[in-house]
Amino acid sequence: MLLKLFLAAVFLGYLALMSLILGRRFFPPARGAPLPRKETAFDHPSEPFLEVEGVDKSFDYPVLKNLSFKMRRGETLGVLGKSGSGKSVTLKLIAGLLKPDVGRILFNGQDITGMNERELLELRKKVSYVFQGGAVFDFLSVGENIAYPMRERGMKDEKKIKERVDYLLASVEMENMGDLQKPELSIGAKKQVAIARAIANDPEVILYDEPTTGVDPLVKKSVNRLIRKLNQQENLTSIVVTHDLRCIEIVADRIILLKDGVIHFEGDQEAFRSSTDPYIQAFIAGKRFDEERREDREVEIQKSEDPRQEAGDRRHGERE
Repeated sequence: MLLKLFLAAVFLGYLALMSLILGRRFFPPARGAPLPRKETAFDHPSEPFLEVEGVDKSFDYPVLKNLSFKMRRGETLGVLGKSGSGKSVTLKLIAGLLKPDVGRILFNGQDITGMNERELLELRKKVSYVFQGGAVFDFLSVGENIAYPMRERGMKDEKKIKERVDYLLASVEMENMGDLQKPELSIGAKKQVAIARAIANDPEVILYDEPTTGVDPLVKKSVNRLIRKLNQQENLTSIVVTHDLRCIEIVADRIILLKDGVIHFEGDQEAFRSSTDPYIQAFIAGKRFDEERREDREVEIQKSEDPRQEAGDRRHGERE
């Protein structure tokens, strides 16, 4: 009986071995499953974190018209446009500093346009704003500037405040500079302090308004790389408003180009650079007003070719 069991086991082992050998010979091994990959914000395009829906904003004249776009958590959006195109107004609307005339702005599906001031204060704990001039306080040292928002939010543990300040100083490449005063800082250093202060309370969103204005090209490059590094390091969802194409090239995942209050282009870096659109090409070349000049010339030509229009203009001038 034991002999029969032994022979059966040997036979089954032989069959298994031959199956393995023949299988490898005639059938290529199946490819293994892909290695696990860290999930990113771009894996869920159907789950927008920030939504701007059909927003209009006017003052004495229309500034934004039917502005609509979506952002995913962790994305950096670059907003380009000439002066007066509505870039800074867009930031102020998202920060709750202005209310749209029409449309909605949503964070995680929550509409902020109907919030009262108390609710907006809670929202602003999650949204930081880096103003164009930096807005570094004259009466505080660098370290105290960075610690200011933490103390304003009620943090009383001075040890934790100092640890956070030291961490942020290192992050913006200003180690051992916490005791410096504003007059001792260069323009670029003031930008670095403003960025560190904006991140102090661990926001979810950071809004940059012309972060490289007024600095030389070398400092611009440094500030741009700093923004990109911190956005990734702190997992920030960011909007960078600028006219600096080099800044956008370094920091942005996606680009919006505003023209006369509407989105003229929306897409990635490659699509923007390779676009054959005349306005985009003029903008990239730094000839931002060529199209407007051409339109003005066309209007003048039409007037000169239409004697009724020219006569009407003369009569209008006489009445004035």
